[in-house]
Amino acid sequence: MNRLLARWYFPVSLKYISLVAYAGLIVLGFMVYTTDATIIRQLRNTNLGNLIVWSYWWPIIVVLAVVFGRIWCMVCPVEVVTAFFSKIGLRRKRPAWLLSGWGITLFYILILFLGMQGLAIHQNPFYMSVYMMSIVVASIVVGGLYERNTFCRYVCPVGYLLGLYSRLAIFGWRVKSKEVCDTCKDKSCIHRKYQYNPNYKSCGVDLYPAHVDDNNDCILCAGCLKTCGTYQSVPIPGRPNPGYRRIGFASDLMQLKLLKTSEMVFVLVVSGFIISQIWSEWNVTNNYLVYLPNLVIDYFHLGNNIMIGLVRSLVLFVAVPLVIWFLPWVALLVVGGNMKLKEYFLSYGIAFIPIIAAAHVSKSIIKSVSRIPYFEYAFTDMVGLDTARQIVAGDIVLHANPIWLNALVTLLLVIVFALGIWLSIRVVGALNRKFNNDGGSMGSYLIPLVYGGIFFVMIIAWRF
Repeated sequence: MNRLLARWYFPVSLKYISLVAYAGLIVLGFMVYTTDATIIRQLRNTNLGNLIVWSYWWPIIVVLAVVFGRIWCMVCPVEVVTAFFSKIGLRRKRPAWLLSGWGITLFYILILFLGMQGLAIHQNPFYMSVYMMSIVVASIVVGGLYERNTFCRYVCPVGYLLGLYSRLAIFGWRVKSKEVCDTCKDKSCIHRKYQYNPNYKSCGVDLYPAHVDDNNDCILCAGCLKTCGTYQSVPIPGRPNPGYRRIGFASDLMQLKLLKTSEMVFVLVVSGFIISQIWSEWNVTNNYLVYLPNLVIDYFHLGNNIMIGLVRSLVLFVAVPLVIWFLPWVALLVVGGNMKLKEYFLSYGIAFIPIIAAAHVSKSIIKSVSRIPYFEYAFTDMVGLDTARQIVAGDIVLHANPIWLNALVTLLLVIVFALGIWLSIRVVGALNRKFNNDGGSMGSYLIPLVYGGIFFVMIIAWRF
């Protein structure tokens, strides 16, 4: 992999290929528009663009992040766009509110509240394309205003989420020897002279390779590897020094790095969002899921989709996870622990990450497998409107997946959730030791038991 990354054509060539594919998916989404809710329920799977984006591209990059880190960022087409505009743009210093992480958290909340719940960008192909275009526009604006890869590090919510999941990854970007970096005089990996090179470039996301010890922020562009191997004022054995390495499963997570406040809010909202994603798969749990938001919607007689989406978002993505996060802290105090609420949220918040990742991987497996029958018609009607109408009318009956495949999916879900809960238990135990929280240790274990149980019990009841 590192020999390949040292080549001039890799991974930049893949970014241009993915840029063409990205544009094609946008076009496919814009080719169809309807407000018929019944048609949209099928159109989300019959439109080839929507099918690929939400049922295969997004699930695949989530699964890859858990194993390989932010590997999607290595080939992301948006990085090419924002890097180009940062080269010709104003190159302003990043403002404090961006550096704090609140910009990326608020952008993600906007996408969930307005995009997912208000406009249903994950179901309506037209609004999917609007969303994908908005990401490009945002990358152009940010690139035109601020220096280097500001969008990738401080604005892109996709990369931020993948960075969280990358704490579990087996692989990551590290240097072979920090001693080599200490003796290096030219520092080409961070030199200003190479910041805006399209390929052989210094780091654009404010990292110094010798200090990289987690997968959170590195976008795996391999620029520092190329500069380290090419721009050497004095040749030093061991260069190029940075590279893609095996670091061990969940080694980043077990460093127990506390969350920033903005990062904690991000994780909190994601923890609620992923409950809605899993529970909506089964009608029984979905009825419980929508009960409270529907109660509020009916009470205020809301008819506007945006307002309905806002209410559902506040209940499902804020109120529900707040209660779940709050309960272990109360239990921790009851059984003798002593920790302030904010300190608990920032420290024990990382114990939710492995279960969130497990749930997201499980959702990816469910969605990708369940959409297989749609591929029979996907390439003969790429826009998907005619196929959707025929499915609704009963003229097309989709073939069911074989029983063995459903059984395999069930087994995978059980294994993935069990692994996520086990890893969360390990994190809680390590945190208890770190904070000398022996007296309140039993209360903190409610994090994997309650939050993990929400998913595990549902999967067992649904699939069996």
